[in-house]
Amino acid sequence: MGRINYSFDSRYLFTLTARRDGSSVFGANTTKYGLFPSVALGWNIHNEKFMQNVAFVNSLKLRGSYGKTGNEAISINGTATTAGSNRFPFNGVSTIGVLASNLGNADLHWEETKGVNVGVDFSLLKNRIGGTIDVFKTNTEDILLRRNLPIITGYSNIFDNLGKTSNKGIELTLNTVNITTADFKWETSLNYSAYRNKITALYGNFDANGNEVNDLANGWFIGQPLQVIYDYTLIGVWQVGEDPSGVDPAAKPGYLKFADINGDKKIDASDRSILGSRLPKWNGGLTNTFHYKNLHLNIFIQTSQGAMRNNVNLTFADEAGRINIPEEIDYWSPNNPINDRPSLNAQAVSANRGYGYPKDASYTRIKDVTLSYTAASKLLDKIKLSGLTLYVSGRNLHTFTKWQGWDPEQDFTFRGSGDWVNNYPPVRSIVFGANITLR
Repeated sequence: MGRINYSFDSRYLFTLTARRDGSSVFGANTTKYGLFPSVALGWNIHNEKFMQNVAFVNSLKLRGSYGKTGNEAISINGTATTAGSNRFPFNGVSTIGVLASNLGNADLHWEETKGVNVGVDFSLLKNRIGGTIDVFKTNTEDILLRRNLPIITGYSNIFDNLGKTSNKGIELTLNTVNITTADFKWETSLNYSAYRNKITALYGNFDANGNEVNDLANGWFIGQPLQVIYDYTLIGVWQVGEDPSGVDPAAKPGYLKFADINGDKKIDASDRSILGSRLPKWNGGLTNTFHYKNLHLNIFIQTSQGAMRNNVNLTFADEAGRINIPEEIDYWSPNNPINDRPSLNAQAVSANRGYGYPKDASYTRIKDVTLSYTAASKLLDKIKLSGLTLYVSGRNLHTFTKWQGWDPEQDFTFRGSGDWVNNYPPVRSIVFGANITLR
């Protein structure tokens, strides 16, 4: 790696960086090395002569950068074809055999991203207001993804360099000192980020109209985000007395009712559509800190809005009584003709066409709250200590959401933060503590 930094009169800044990386995880038929350069320019506007009389501006910097980065996010031996061992019974004897495990790809190589970023750093009104604003756009090609394969090949997927994506977004950080008096101070920190992602190319296969063909098996669509929800549109539940034969002859009372999107008077796979994305539209965080004499209160709230996820609590129901589910998850019955949940007799995947129950995963969470007291010097002299801070801290205190389940933040196949053996919801904790410094 090499880097050149240049500064002129603390006004104009220039940085040029280049690095060459090699990774042994890539395929034998490709180069394992990549060259990734970047260039950045900065302009300290507040150091210009025309800013000398602008008293309310303490700092103002405009910056921009362009560069290329690489991604090697695959496991060791990910490009090798491997087999795993398994036991099979033959004539009543347990015998160790070999089972197909990973299908290698000798042509796998670096994923590359080229991006441009423009940002502003500022501080105003004697540093009482400060922050940064960044706008960026990146284009990624040869993306490292697992591509699904027909199971008849003996393998379910393979790592491949697939297509191109485009990302653009904005990030904002704002820090303010709202009130300052002799005994009281109130500070706020705000962060906001939003970005849009879309696939711009896949395999280079085109239909008769010249449009590139989507990959329905993997749920990848040209012009759409990489992680979309592609499913049926739920419009209710078939009730007693309704006749589903016109569009869904196999349906019975208590089965889910889906929209006939293409209008062909039947419900089949062609009625699926893109309902949303697992990526949030925006994320944010708000921290307020209050100081009153020796008391300090810090409150951090985080939020994520606009993400849609398949709710496995609804998909898997109660799993024959093996799982405790939230009490608000109900079931249809002739005496309970609700219009959003199926009957217990309609829990099979085939009964409801493998519907994934996509739901809004937006949430706002009181993430951290800490109240502390710092002992004054007079008290420290009396108790013969150099320092004493008493505090109580709470984490994950409450989540405001319409999500039914353990945690709308985690996009897991399973319900909590692990697998079936180690699976827990997020933990709410309250901690009492003391920091003591001896003389």
